Formats: sequence, structure tokens, C-alpha cells
Amino acid sequence: MYFPSLSGGKPPSGGGAPPVAAPAGGMPAGKGDKEGDNITGRFDPTALERGAKALKELDSSPNAGKAFEVTKMQEATKQKELQKQMEELATARAQAVKERTHMEAEEKRKTVDHQHDRERETARYKAQLEAEAYSKKLQDQKKQNEEWLQQQHQQFLRQEELRKKNELELEEARRRRQAEQARLDRETELQKIREEAAARVKQERENADVHLRSLRARFAEERKTKMEQLQIIFGSIGGAFNSLIEDKTRLATVVGGITAAALGIYGARVGTQIAGRYIESRLGKPPLVRETSRWSFNRAWRSYLLGWLWRRPSFQEKIVLPAELSERLEWTSNSLVNAKRNGTPFRHLLLYGPPGTGKTLFARTISRNSGLDYAIMTGGDIGPLGKDAVNEINKLFRWANSSRKGLILFIDEADAFLRRGRMGEGTMSEELRNCLSAFLHHTGTETTNFCVVLATNVREVMDRAVLDRVDEQFEFPLPDLEGRRKMVKMFVDEYIYTPTKRGRKIVVDAALDDEYWDMVAKRTEGFSGRQIAKLAIGMQAAVFGSGTNTLTKGLADTVLNWKLAHFDEDVDTLERRKAQHVKETVVGEDTPHAHAQPAAA
Repeated sequence: MYFPSLSGGKPPSGGGAPPVAAPAGGMPAGKGDKEGDNITGRFDPTALERGAKALKELDSSPNAGKAFEVTKMQEATKQKELQKQMEELATARAQAVKERTHMEAEEKRKTVDHQHDRERETARYKAQLEAEAYSKKLQDQKKQNEEWLQQQHQQFLRQEELRKKNELELEEARRRRQAEQARLDRETELQKIREEAAARVKQERENADVHLRSLRARFAEERKTKMEQLQIIFGSIGGAFNSLIEDKTRLATVVGGITAAALGIYGARVGTQIAGRYIESRLGKPPLVRETSRWSFNRAWRSYLLGWLWRRPSFQEKIVLPAELSERLEWTSNSLVNAKRNGTPFRHLLLYGPPGTGKTLFARTISRNSGLDYAIMTGGDIGPLGKDAVNEINKLFRWANSSRKGLILFIDEADAFLRRGRMGEGTMSEELRNCLSAFLHHTGTETTNFCVVLATNVREVMDRAVLDRVDEQFEFPLPDLEGRRKMVKMFVDEYIYTPTKRGRKIVVDAALDDEYWDMVAKRTEGFSGRQIAKLAIGMQAAVFGSGTNTLTKGLADTVLNWKLAHFDEDVDTLERRKAQHVKETVVGEDTPHAHAQPAAA
């Protein structure tokens, strides 16, 4: 833009058009137009004139100073904007420096954190290595302890073997001495007999003629005497027979007397048999009964001779049962007492559970608490009897019915002859089926004379008709932890801490305290009461077999580990046998015969 005040000059005077410059090269205008009319021949100066006029008017305008001021202010504004931009650039530069510092600090922090992580990882790996080394050390220590226990066990076995060997050698030496002494005695006796015989032979040879003459005379006299006696006897018999034939009355009397004597002998024999059976049924006990509290000649003789009364250890001392089962025991005892007192029928019971859980002692306790007699038999005694088994069972129940006080008949291993075997349900011999039928016949109706208590380890194989005759069933489980604690304490006190009948006492190591026996109770999970008792007896035998009177912790651990190892093997074997027994016995469960069993029963 052109500002006249700034330039200091004026536009050219005259209102005409500004002069037109001559063409370059000093060429005349006319010639130039002729030569290049396309370039200059049509130029219009109007626009330049209008611009010059506008500049002139603007220069003469009163707002020209203000326009200059505006221009100055615009220039100052541009300067301020440039300064602001410079400050913003400085601020951005400072921010960039700050961000770079922050990034450097963040990188340094990450580096430190990474270093700490590496240190923690190193410490963790070092701790893991130390833990592995400690675990390996513990394993080595455990292995050493096991080897030591094994060595102790082997040493105990060697000592036991050496003791048995010494005992065998002593016994063999004693037998050899006895045999040698017997041989010497025999040789001495033979020598004595030979000498005596030689002396007698010599003497007899010297007196041979005298003996021969005396013998001949004696034999002749004896022959003559015997001939005379025979003549007299046969003469008397002949005369008596002739007189008997001639006298008819005497003949009838003799024949009647002989007949009466024969009848008397036969009647006495039959009467003796009947009396014997009656005495046996009343005073004796059947062969199937192994043990009874009922009075009999055999037991009375023992009681009189030994001064021994029928006593058993108390229930609390010898049997440990769950609270519910103990309560049911009390109820059952009361019901048996009231049944005998009121004349109501007895209830039959079934006891089932693993071996050694107290089923036999339970039956004895019931009989003792109820005041009744009891008899114990086992089902395994039925099979060997063969065809006589049915007669023995009938005899047993006749004997049970003759009890005045009432009898509890406890049948252990009842599944031996009361299992499923009828109607094609399993393999069972004809004799056992007859025994089962006889049992069902005697227990088919209620009775006030006896109570049958059955015990079995496998309830599933029992005949359904037998289960139908049972009024109440008791399951005897394996003892829990608290029950095992009581049993361990009871049997340890009986076999370890209590002196033997001959006064020998076991010294118990101080390490075998209550905490140790509690550990034994925890490790013997699955043991029955009988197995816990055998564990205590095994520790007692180990002490006596080692030749010392001290039960150490190592010896107790050895016996415990040995019992646990054998228990695992026994459990596996028992499970296999039980599964095989159930598989062989319960055959045809889904057959029509099996569904018809209750009706047949």
C-alpha cells in the first residue's frame, strides 16, 4: 500500500493519465504497434488512474494519522505476540526439561524396583534351595531313623532267633541226656535180665531130671482128677435134663425164668438210656455248647474242686461301646428281665459288625445283667457233624427249653449255617439246609424259655427267614478315636503297667507318656478292640523276648509299625475274602427264586 505521507512526495500533477513508458529499445510507437499489437496496442490505464486517485484521497484524509497509529499498534501487537510465543517456547522448553527429568526419575525408579525384584527373586530362590536342602536333610534323617528301626527290629529278631535256638539246643541236649540215660538204664536192665536168666537156666539144667519126674507125676494126677470131675458133671447134667424133660411144670418154670431174665436185661438197658437222656437234657449240656453259665455236673465238679464261682470282669472294664449302643444294651437287659418276670415272650437279637468288636462280650453282659443263663456255640461246629447235625440242633433246643431261669443262646458265626442257600440262592449242602430248616422250626413261634442272639460279620448273607425272626439288630462298628484311646489305656494298664501273675513287672520308658499313647490311638484307625489288645500283648511279648524288663520307645514303635504293616495286609485279604464270600453266597438275587424267598419263609 502506498502512503504519501510516508514517501514525502506527491503524485504527478495533472489529471491526465500517467505517461506511458516507451517501448524498450527506443522503438517508435507506431512501429511497435505494428510489430506487436497483441501486447501493447490494447493497454488500459484506467486502473492505474483509479489507484492514484484513491491514494491521493487517502493522503488528504484526516484519518491518515489514526491509520498510522493503528499500524503502530498492530506492529506492537505483533511484537507482543512474538514475545508471548518466545515465552511459550521457553515454558514448553522448561516443561520438556521437567518431563525429561521426570522420565529420568521414573526410569531410575524402575531400575531400582527391577533391582529389588531381582534381589527378592534371588532371596526366594535361595530360600527355596535352603528349604529343599532342609527337606532332603529331613528325608535323610527319616531314612536313617527307619534304617535304625529296621536294624533294631532285625536285632530283636536275631535275639529272638538266638534265644529260640538256645532253647532248642538246651531242649535237644536235655532230650539227648534223657535218651542216653534211658539207653544206659535199658542196657543195665538187659544185662541184669541176661545174668538172671543165665543163672536160672544153669540152675534149671542142673535140676532138669527132678523137674521132669515131678511134672509127669503132677500132670498124671491132674488128668485123673479132671476126668473124674467131668464124669460127675456130665452125669449130673444128664440126670437133671432127664428129670426136667419128665417134669412139665419144672420145664415151664425154667423157660419162664429165662424169658423174664431176658426181658429184665433189655428193659434195664432201655430204661438206662432213657434216664441218661433225661439226665443229660436236665443236668448236662449238649455237645454243640462250648460254654455255658447253666448248672451242670461238669461245671459243678469244677466249681466244687477249684472253689471257682461264675464271675466275669465287669462291663465297664472289658468292653467299650458307643453311648447309643450302651444305652440300647441297658434297655435290652431291662426288657429281658421284665420279659422273664412278666412271663412275656423273649425277643431274638442279631449282632453284626467286624470281628473283635465285642459281640460275644455283649451277649455275656446281657445275660449277666438280666440274671439269665447263657450258652455259647459257634456255627462252624455244625458242618463237621454231617447228618447228625440236625439231631444235635434239636437236642440243643430241647435243652434250651428245659431252662428254669431262662436261657440266652448265643450263636457265633451264625452265617456258617444260617446263610442264604435255599430256593437255589446259593451253594449249600443238604445237611446245612436241614439244619437251617430245624433252626427255623424251633424259632418260628414266640417262646418264654430262651432268647436267641446271633452274631455275624457279614449280615448281607443271612437267610431272609432268619432275619425275619430277629426282633432287634445291633451294629458293632469299629471304635472311633475316643474309643481307641480308652481301649489303649485299658489294655496298656492291664498288660504293660500291671505286673504279671508271677510278679514280673515291666519298666516303662519316660517317653511313653499320655501323648505317645494318644498318638498310638490315632495311628490305629480301623483297629478293633481285639487288635488293640493284641498290640499291647505284642509289646509285652517283645519286652520279655528281648531279655530285658524295659519297654523303650524304639521297641514300642517297632511293634506298632509291624502291627500296622500286617494290619494293612490283613485288611486287603479280608476285603477280598469278604467280597468273594458275598459273591458266592448271594447268588440269584434278582431271580424269581429270590423274590419268592419271603413267601417260603
